[in-house]
Amino acid sequence: MTGGGGGLHRGRVTGGPGTGAHWWGGRGPAGGGTHAARVGGRRGVLLIALLAVLLLGGVAVAVALTRTSSTPSPAAATPGAPPPGTSTTSRAAGAPDVAVLQATIDEVLVATPLRFPADSATPNAAATEAVDRIAAVLKASPGPAVTVEGHTAPTGDDTGDAQTLSQQRAEDIVRRLEAAGVPAGSLTAVGVGPRDPLGSLEASRRVELRVG
Repeated sequence: MTGGGGGLHRGRVTGGPGTGAHWWGGRGPAGGGTHAARVGGRRGVLLIALLAVLLLGGVAVAVALTRTSSTPSPAAATPGAPPPGTSTTSRAAGAPDVAVLQATIDEVLVATPLRFPADSATPNAAATEAVDRIAAVLKASPGPAVTVEGHTAPTGDDTGDAQTLSQQRAEDIVRRLEAAGVPAGSLTAVGVGPRDPLGSLEASRRVELRVG
């Protein structure tokens, strides 16, 4: 519908994809100029592409964050703690192995026992070799405390008190080991008496060493 001074009329669209669309006319006075913003085809495509990239990027970030949060993080290492798989009961670096040291001394005493005549605190002559060998072992592996145990036979050691005699036997071996170079103070003499006899009276009158 048209009128002399104005009125309403229908607009029209010209142009197309690639050149931009134009809206001509619209609701307003007849003879009005162009109205409506120009919608560019290329701009529309770029805008859609940008939205798609942003959407896909947000999905990717969300997936990455989900994976990161679900992956257990390694436990933080405690300063000074041993590496994984390391036993906490391991001996200190450089310290001798007590079990190995004890086994070595036992081998010496099996080959050359520290034995004593009945009623005597002086060992047999063969004990000198055992003392020298044990002293060499202890000097090569210093550190652990060693208890020197004196023993008496259940019978046959009748001079004085058996407990006192076993203590004297232990102290005699301690003096000999220290004279051979074992550090003083690392050996402790203990009299056991007849409480731990062996298979014979001769074997029971002895001195043994306990490491640790």
